[in-house]
Amino acid sequence: MTFPEQCADNVEGRRVKLRKRGFALAAETAPPTGQAALWYSDAVQCVPRSGQAVARQIARLCGDDSEVTIPWRSLADAIGVRDRAGNLRRYTERGAKALADAGWLEVETVGSKRGAKTTFRLMAGDRSSECLGWIDDGEWFTEAA
Repeated sequence: MTFPEQCADNVEGRRVKLRKRGFALAAETAPPTGQAALWYSDAVQCVPRSGQAVARQIARLCGDDSEVTIPWRSLADAIGVRDRAGNLRRYTERGAKALADAGWLEVETVGSKRGAKTTFRLMAGDRSSECLGWIDDGEWFTEAA
């Protein structure tokens, strides 16, 4: 049995899914993995929607590392969400600012204009009950009678 014969069923199944969807599945839709996935699961609870989108892509790019260097434009294209004025980059910058203000992300830009390099570092943010408002202390800390 040749290789094409072995994989014919798998190839046809993927071809049918592609025909239904109309486009190939982008890597940007893959969930974060590694230690960055743990960071993402904590950070996503403490920031608005724009921060959640930025956190997802940065965590996906970091993987097992705690930092990634990527241009703003590439990060904005990966997120793919526009603000009301139609700007990709402003939406991304607002999300990164929300993460930085909450203490979950450190952003360092070296250079300017087209030669700029932006490094995003994952930080351990605030996990207080104000940030994670849905946690009730009574559920976690019960006194034995």
